[in-house]
Amino acid sequence: MRPRIILIVLLILGSGCSTQLEELRERYRPVSLRDAYVHGLKETGIHDSRIGQAWIQEGDAVFRAPVSPTLPYVEEGRLSATDIMALGYHLELTRGQQVVVEASTPDGFQVFADLYEPMQEQGLPHQRLSSADSTGRLEWDVRRTKTYLLRVQPEILAEGSFRLSIRTDPSLVFPVAGHSTADVQSRFGAERDGGRRSHHGIDIFARRGTPVVAVRSGRVRSTRTGGLGGKQVWLRDSLGHNYYYAHLDSQMVEVGQVVEPGDTLGTVGNTGNARTTPPHLHFGIYQSGPQDPWPFVFAPNLRPSRIAVDRSLFGSWRAADASPLTLRGQPSRRSPVTIETTAAARLHIIGGTASWYHVRLDDGRSGYLPASQLAMTYAASRPGSPSALSPTTVGS
Repeated sequence: MRPRIILIVLLILGSGCSTQLEELRERYRPVSLRDAYVHGLKETGIHDSRIGQAWIQEGDAVFRAPVSPTLPYVEEGRLSATDIMALGYHLELTRGQQVVVEASTPDGFQVFADLYEPMQEQGLPHQRLSSADSTGRLEWDVRRTKTYLLRVQPEILAEGSFRLSIRTDPSLVFPVAGHSTADVQSRFGAERDGGRRSHHGIDIFARRGTPVVAVRSGRVRSTRTGGLGGKQVWLRDSLGHNYYYAHLDSQMVEVGQVVEPGDTLGTVGNTGNARTTPPHLHFGIYQSGPQDPWPFVFAPNLRPSRIAVDRSLFGSWRAADASPLTLRGQPSRRSPVTIETTAAARLHIIGGTASWYHVRLDDGRSGYLPASQLAMTYAASRPGSPSALSPTTVGS
């Protein structure tokens, strides 16, 4: 019987054990798909088996030694039912961005993707921020500029190919209809009044009368006329961000009005202290002080590099000769070497991105190896893994 079928049978048998178990399920509210899966392992007894404990331990191990891809990132790979593993990625994210993760497989198994905020400096465990849905898609608006951790882990006995993509998008609708950051001519922090003050927003130039729109769902906090901003609209969202639209030619909303993303708030003009400049929108964001709007609205025009490695090697183990092995934390030759060994080693080729293989050693450490080095260093493929578990251990 195939390994995956064995696990499915055990889950089915365990799921019908008793009415008491059904009542427990009704009371249980999982916080993520992975959490629900772990709960199912516990209900059926698989959690405490050798294979169950190996799966849990692999999931925990990614917090200690993740790789650090450059975004946008695409990786393809292959999983074997006898290889129990999880993948960890450090993501450098900026407040205002939206991170989008898509973990997909054409072979029908479940892949769990969870985003965490590291909290070691506070002496706390990692805090889960968001999890992928049943399609493998995760979206999350970044609220603090820092390094985050993404854990990607397939279900037990998963076998087949997978594809992982990670990118950043703007978290807000662009505030001037039909325009983009290409029309921004003054950025946040630029000097004003001979250096006596700085620019607390971005200036987006457009023709007079161009619609100015809500960047997010919210409530109109105020509409004002006068002062530096001329005709203004203030919008507040449910997260406590205040959005400032200034120099408007017209205001088309009322205080207290609830709006949705893309709804028209007014039109571009040059009222207030902008009357000597061409029409433009001054757009600002305030939450505990002014925030740079650029990451909130900037859409990177970048595409991940084409995968240019040998896909037939994905999922295989390779045996090393005495040549040195150097792995990097990022798929770039400018990235520091994170693992270097001169001893013979066995290498699990998880997948690949651009001209790099994503690989893992016997001891669980992982990194990126250039395709050219793999071709020179590694001999014929060797099946199996020294840490692989036999399907017969499922019920142990």
